[in-house]
Amino acid sequence: MNVESAPHLATLQRLQRGEEHALFSVFQLYVYDSSVRDGEELEEDGRFGICPDSVSAYVLDADKAAYWIKVDGALAGFVVTEPVELADGTIVEEFADLFIVKKHRRRGLALDVARQLLIGQDKPWLVAVYRDDFVAAAFWKSAFARLPFRAVRSHADPSLPQFLLYLIDG
Repeated sequence: MNVESAPHLATLQRLQRGEEHALFSVFQLYVYDSSVRDGEELEEDGRFGICPDSVSAYVLDADKAAYWIKVDGALAGFVVTEPVELADGTIVEEFADLFIVKKHRRRGLALDVARQLLIGQDKPWLVAVYRDDFVAAAFWKSAFARLPFRAVRSHADPSLPQFLLYLIDG
């Protein structure tokens, strides 16, 4: 069975107003998960120092989006997207952050989420991967090979040297 026509492993459910606090809580797990690489420390209140308003914006701002990733009705993670402006002034949608709890990893969920959000889209998407995030880089390399994107090209932005950047036509 080809990846494009495979049944969905996950359900994407767009977050609704009122779910901002739940997203902030799961974002804490996401930051914890990457804290070794990113060097994040806990604040005095026992949380990581991410701005609740920035996380809430994925739910409240009309041009941004946050989706729960669910497996058999159970919450398995989230994905958030937002428009970004490239150096040349072009606006593209960014596949900004993707998090899947450890229990649900290594089952193809991330690939399924990428397929659901990116394939068949008329607009270009940006994927930014930290250069030192070897797991994410390997995932996207595999996704680029396995999913039927119309085009994937490297994108250079001197103001973002910490990232490997890719523009994708779904």
